[in-house]
Amino acid sequence: MIDKKQKRILILALFAGELMMKSGAEVYRVEDTITRICRACGIPYVECFATTTGIFLSIDRGDSDGDMHTFIKRIHGTSIDLAGISALNEFSRTFTSTDMSVDEGFERLREIERVKPYGLPLNALGACLIGATLCPCFGGRALDSLFCALVTVLAYLVSIGIGRLHLNAFTNTFICCFVCALLAALGREFGFVSGVAPVIIGAITLFMPGVAITNAARDLLSGDMLSGVARSAEAFVTAVAIAGGVGVALKLWSMARGGFPEDTVIRYPLYAFFVFAFFTTLGFCFQFHVPRKHWATASFAGACGFWLYECGLLILGYSAPFSGFLGAGLVALLAEICSRAGKDAATLFIIPGIIPLVPGTGMYATMLYLLQNDFANAAETGVRTLLVAGCIAVGLITVASLTRMAVAARSKAAGLFRGPR
Repeated sequence: MIDKKQKRILILALFAGELMMKSGAEVYRVEDTITRICRACGIPYVECFATTTGIFLSIDRGDSDGDMHTFIKRIHGTSIDLAGISALNEFSRTFTSTDMSVDEGFERLREIERVKPYGLPLNALGACLIGATLCPCFGGRALDSLFCALVTVLAYLVSIGIGRLHLNAFTNTFICCFVCALLAALGREFGFVSGVAPVIIGAITLFMPGVAITNAARDLLSGDMLSGVARSAEAFVTAVAIAGGVGVALKLWSMARGGFPEDTVIRYPLYAFFVFAFFTTLGFCFQFHVPRKHWATASFAGACGFWLYECGLLILGYSAPFSGFLGAGLVALLAEICSRAGKDAATLFIIPGIIPLVPGTGMYATMLYLLQNDFANAAETGVRTLLVAGCIAVGLITVASLTRMAVAARSKAAGLFRGPR
């Protein structure tokens, strides 16, 4: 039978896993944390299986007379709290490498649970930065960027209000993107903006499924096929909600005005994309509660990845999918470097840095072709958009795989160098 001490250890491990899952951590990271905590407390046999909606944990004493005990923890509601993931990673390392007691572990986890994400003003500032700096990346002028910043903040506030009504995520995303597209069309009608597409794409990027794509790729890499497929489906459903919201708004506008609004876009020098992407990533750092000490490095990684993506398109003449692969690979590489230098999770740098690469332009163009009954171009653009998203995931997986191989080879070489004891 399980004794009282082991039961408290299991509750502690499940509590840590629950907090990690609710903070948006990858499944393999949750399973590894739970397993390490249990084994550090002397439990020899531990099997943990986690999904995005639940954690299953089985333990045994390891002998022939022992009874196996299984515990299940249902996960309700997840968000993106990268500071929480960072704190829980630090807790896991401290608990498994020191003599921290179970009671002290519970107290530390409760402290982490009580820490709230950044407040509304900083999140609104993040939304403002995202809209203002992404709009020129897609050809918007200065006034377009200011208008896009306003639209993005308003859409963010709408999402907060809808969230308090406890509506599902699909409805929330659909309504917010509908508001973005409608305000952009109104701005074009009244002469506030010169192009609708840059404003819409810049605003809806706040709701892009970049986090789902990132976590799906990393879960699939670790062999967690169920969670990887589930998060891929989440990304697809989110993309459908975005396209639906924008499409309905533009269709209603075309019916009322007799056509779709015309766009006037401009191109900026290549170096400007680095600056734009830096502040875009910084905005997502605010949104995802990245620890302050990582703001600069995460923003730098995102800026480098997006600059390389644009460089591949404009200078080297590469295709959008291959440029996306290069950009995502560079973000992942810099994230691994920053992770080891700062002794923190690479996720903290990858998630905010990868979202500017998500193909918002392709999604918008595909939806617009469908509204215009141009199915040939819609199919071509849609396939290209899926290829870009897939290549971004492949870029993340490739760098992560190579990094793991390098770390394993280094550890093996170090063991051979030390020789037997």
